[in-house]
Amino acid sequence: MRRQFVCGLAALAMSVLAACSTGGDDTAPRPSATSARPKVSAPSAQDGGGTDAATRASAEQWLRSQPSEQGKDAPDERGFVEVRTERGISSFVWQTRDDRFCAADVGGGFSVVTCLPHPVPLRKGPHITELGYVPDPGWTVLFAADHQEVTSATCAGEPVEVRRVETLNEGRRIVYAAHFTERRLGFMTVALRRGTAAATARVNVNGVISQGPRCG
Repeated sequence: MRRQFVCGLAALAMSVLAACSTGGDDTAPRPSATSARPKVSAPSAQDGGGTDAATRASAEQWLRSQPSEQGKDAPDERGFVEVRTERGISSFVWQTRDDRFCAADVGGGFSVVTCLPHPVPLRKGPHITELGYVPDPGWTVLFAADHQEVTSATCAGEPVEVRRVETLNEGRRIVYAAHFTERRLGFMTVALRRGTAAATARVNVNGVISQGPRCG
């Protein structure tokens, strides 16, 4: 099955969490590796009863049952935050109690759960930090905006669906998800609001394996 085929690819794609950052100084320490845990016993679409709400609930219940998500990789008081649910697959992000970033792609009979080994420091000024990718459904790019808000995004001149996923650090950091229907190459352009000022930045949309139409 296709989902089984992309299991290794998904784990590889998620391993880029916090590999890149743009829009500010590059002096903060970066984690040398992520903790990627492919699993083969996640709920399938049939387990969720066929609706997005049931799929999401089943996926979250499965996540909560896993030993790591009950231990050091357990979410803080905000819990698991849904990124997207589609075609029997749910994706989530969360912060652990020690402020590390995690992401999960659950459904279709298996999951990929990835957590950073260290927190991503909040920058002192406006900054974009690329956090990683969720490979299914479609292709979702996760990134954080420090001390600014995203107002829109484009890829090769076309609008990109971007949604606010989570607000952290008393509003000083916002995590966003940019969704594509397929893998993309290059950089998308995001429009930003910094108080009363406007700015733009580029965000890498490549996975570890570069493929798909080019953004720019």
